[in-house]
Amino acid sequence: MLTDPDKSAHATGRMPNCSANDACHCRHVTFISGCAVKTRDLRVPLVNQDFRTSSMNATERAPTDFLRPVTWPTWLAWVLVCALVPVFSTIFTTAIGKPISRNAAHPALIANGLLVLMLVAPLAPPLMQGIVLKRVLPKLSLLFWFCCILLSAILLFALATGLIDAGFRAQSQLQDAATAPRLADALGAANILGLPWGPLLLWTIATSALTSLVPAWALGTASGLRRATLLFFAASIVGSCASTIVEQLYQMTLDPRPPNDWDLNGLSWTRRFQLLAGRSGVGAVWGATTAIFVVLMTRRMGNATSLEAPVFATHRAGGLLLVLIAPLLIAFLAPFVGYLAGPRGVVAGAPALRKAMSLAPSQDSSQGETVLAYSHDVAIPVARMSAAVIAPDGKTAIVRTVDHTLVQVDIATGQGVRQLAGALGPSVRHAIVWSPDGRYLALRSNGAAVPIPNTHHTQYQSRVRLYALPDMTLVGEFSSSEGPCFDAYAREPVLFSNDSKSLWLVCRQHNAPLPDDPMAVRLDVPAMRLLDIRRYGEGAWSGETRGLERIGDSVWAWQFPHGAAPFRIRDLTRERDIVRVPLPRELIGSLTAQTGQSQVDEKTIRLKFCGVPPDAPSDAGPSSWICRTLVFETRTGALIGSADEGDNRSPIQANSLPRSVLTGRGLHIEAFWRHDSKTGELVVRDSATGRERQRIVSIAQRPLQMSADGVWLMTVAIDGGALRLYRIHL
Repeated sequence: MLTDPDKSAHATGRMPNCSANDACHCRHVTFISGCAVKTRDLRVPLVNQDFRTSSMNATERAPTDFLRPVTWPTWLAWVLVCALVPVFSTIFTTAIGKPISRNAAHPALIANGLLVLMLVAPLAPPLMQGIVLKRVLPKLSLLFWFCCILLSAILLFALATGLIDAGFRAQSQLQDAATAPRLADALGAANILGLPWGPLLLWTIATSALTSLVPAWALGTASGLRRATLLFFAASIVGSCASTIVEQLYQMTLDPRPPNDWDLNGLSWTRRFQLLAGRSGVGAVWGATTAIFVVLMTRRMGNATSLEAPVFATHRAGGLLLVLIAPLLIAFLAPFVGYLAGPRGVVAGAPALRKAMSLAPSQDSSQGETVLAYSHDVAIPVARMSAAVIAPDGKTAIVRTVDHTLVQVDIATGQGVRQLAGALGPSVRHAIVWSPDGRYLALRSNGAAVPIPNTHHTQYQSRVRLYALPDMTLVGEFSSSEGPCFDAYAREPVLFSNDSKSLWLVCRQHNAPLPDDPMAVRLDVPAMRLLDIRRYGEGAWSGETRGLERIGDSVWAWQFPHGAAPFRIRDLTRERDIVRVPLPRELIGSLTAQTGQSQVDEKTIRLKFCGVPPDAPSDAGPSSWICRTLVFETRTGALIGSADEGDNRSPIQANSLPRSVLTGRGLHIEAFWRHDSKTGELVVRDSATGRERQRIVSIAQRPLQMSADGVWLMTVAIDGGALRLYRIHL
């Protein structure tokens, strides 16, 4: 209840409990309209019809002249404008890099249009930002704001040339570290957290501080609040860090291109829409993150001016919660929108979305003979794209687990027996080979990282560990600490000699090999000492070594070139060329070499190429893609055959072609699966006649290896990477 003095004060029009210097403390909603609510150093008068004239000091400026609460329309406009900033940046870089054909109908008109885009793209974002900011800061001058943005850009390019280069190096370092687990489909949350984020975030803070200082000062001055400059400054830095993290995650998953490659020239429109959706999501995350600070700053003002606002207004608890989680929602929504707009989205029927909603078969369904009979799964969790190798005796296998350790597994039970080595790390490749005499197992993996001169990239030294069988005792180790032999991408990067007394390693170079570069090195077994270095010599122009083969008592290395260079086989043991095969360009054209699917033996060379056939019209689509296998005689290099088949990489042909094939023990096993389903098929055919003997409908899986004794077939599930074991009944 109000007391009589309160009533009398109301009747006389005086303010209860008020003085000339202090804010009043009203005890009833009737008198709130006449109070001055103190918010930091700003007195916020709230006026109603009864006291509009008498309650406001004639010399006091209304707070809405300086700062207004953030409403949802203003928030949405700010986020949309920030989302357009990277879009305009992409348009600018695309216009700069756009070539104008000599045969264009109106080259002058095209050039003028590109010039207009290059002028408008950098000017539009700050102007649009200024227009939205005036809804919160009415005293902000658009010309003053634009000049502050221009000054920040000048400061960045004038004072931070080295800083920009450091940013590219930090991004390249991060993306290089993520490349190997991404290619192995093992880029999980734990791997992402273990990436080198520190240098990139420090660079982001430094550049954001440099570019945000002047605009933050302008906004703080226009707000009329002390310490507002620091708040805007902090908002920009935090927003930059959040958007940088999101941008790098997008680049690891959606846009694995160099950090400084932003133009969209040469891409399909669906691919362009996909990239623009991801990039606009990065800008929107920045906008939503910075908006959190402004919403918190103006929240008390919103509470005072809107007493009966909806529960989801930005200054109420429900609305504030939405504002806080908005950056996270945008970060997840943008790639989904990009997927729907991209080449594998709506235009392709969204196969990944349909696959996620499909169910996998609970058990196998078989038709025909019982050539393969499912037995059991490997009982330990394995890496998503597990690399498993069955031992020559067919009793054990080496499996890479989900935590990237190598474990020996009993084939008959699927249980782990012993751990072979410590955790390799998600980005570390490995290769395993058994000696012909059955005494040793060699494990090759990445060694220490070495920076590549004059680049932002690194390469890894070779590391080889030798284990004695059957107890897997470590008996020797080699590390190329001097850097003569770097880890290589090859089909067989490590191989024992026929007498098991030496071990050969393929060496890799970052650039095209030179005559003096090492092609392979030979190690002593079991001492693991460096014995010999084989160099490329005059055959260096045939490209890097792509694999090793043991032929009789010799070890051969083969080079699969790009361009007009010949295919080359080199006998490493006797240091002589076996053959050089000129590749028939009329049969290859623009087909891409498939080094992992090509084979070399003592009698024939089988080289596989895939893509658009040389005789296809210029507008040929994916339906015309082929895979062409050229067969040459090993000793003479003469072309003895050519065979074409459909290309299972083509999205049109993929569902009708086997995606993986394994041949052995008189069997030809084909694996089929679709991108829109978790179900797959295994088709077993007779190698000689091609007759279908069995068809198994099961989970999507591909065959990995048959045991040497012909008892077991190991497969790996496409989704999840589980290893399955089938008994072979010949």
